[in-house]
Amino acid sequence: MTRDVDSPLSPPNPAERRSFFTRAAAVIVGGLVALFPFAVSIGVLFDPLRRKQGDGGADFVRIGPLDLLPADGVPRQFALSADVVDAWTRVNGRRVGSVFLRRMQSDDGPTVVALSSVCPHLGCAVDYAAGADRFECPCHHSSFAKSGEKLFGPSLRGLDPLEVKLVDNGGQQEIWVAFQRFHTGVAERIAVA
Repeated sequence: MTRDVDSPLSPPNPAERRSFFTRAAAVIVGGLVALFPFAVSIGVLFDPLRRKQGDGGADFVRIGPLDLLPADGVPRQFALSADVVDAWTRVNGRRVGSVFLRRMQSDDGPTVVALSSVCPHLGCAVDYAAGADRFECPCHHSSFAKSGEKLFGPSLRGLDPLEVKLVDNGGQQEIWVAFQRFHTGVAERIAVA
């Protein structure tokens, strides 16, 4: 004999219960998958802000041993290569410019003078004319003395001097130049930040 019991509750359906857990797991996994790219993009977006910012000054660039530069006082051009960091990009050994170096010998030892190879008029590259014993800009015919002083032409100032330091590296002196760019077309020497 069976007895019918009227129950207000229906017996649980195992298929509905599995369906609920499947949906809940799909929502949680989907949320985690959607959250991952968002979290990564926040990290990438704010990465340049957390990096140490430079002081806007010049960075010293190694030229090479002092023996590369004869002590005859004649300016010679050297290419400058440095590691360049621009927000998210880092390029090692990129050419950043060039500089003219002059080495002179005195009783106190060797001295090196560095001048930017950029004409302060409009930024053209100057060249040293050995026959005329001066720097000349091919764009607008400004001319500069070996010391960098303006001789004639439309430039409002002379060539920009750069700081030089001689570093002892295991008994051999090396030339390091503080590479810096300056605004062109103005009489004042204003460093580009």
